[in-house]
Amino acid sequence: MNTVAFNKVEKTKKLIDLPNDVCHRLAIRAAAMGTSVKRLIESIVIDSMEDTDDDTIFAYLCKTRPEGKELMSDEDQENLMATLRKKAAVDEI
Repeated sequence: MNTVAFNKVEKTKKLIDLPNDVCHRLAIRAAAMGTSVKRLIESIVIDSMEDTDDDTIFAYLCKTRPEGKELMSDEDQENLMATLRKKAAVDEI
């Protein structure tokens, strides 16, 4: 479920389960900071993502989603080129 905030940033809602003791400690920490638990958790998660190394994310995506990493076979290349030539010939008319 995606929502859009007033500042035009697309957001996604997630329901998470946390142990009671963690929730209690978060509530105390949020109260000490003068904020809500929700905002505290959001800021912790956002800050941790800003600290994440882009190279680490890229390496993970290359391993788990290798789209574009496999070369096309000669037959697939020929078929693609034939299709593109036909499209170009039709566009010229």
